[in-house]
Amino acid sequence: MGVCRNIQNQDAYEYLGENRFINLRTQKEGVVDDETARKIFKINLDATELIMQYPMIKELIYRLNLKFHNK
Repeated sequence: MGVCRNIQNQDAYEYLGENRFINLRTQKEGVVDDETARKIFKINLDATELIMQYPMIKELIYRLNLKFHNK
């Protein structure tokens, strides 16, 4: 499990393995090829660690329609 940020729309995605990702805000799941994933996803270790410690954060992202904040 790892949490990534889509640099195009600031959404949080969880890597499910075998090129599968799920958007934590919309709950839509799909396959993303390696080249596209390298271009649009940035791994977020802090978010990964938080969600591993507090799994209910995924539910908050979904219910509150949350995105990453641009820095």
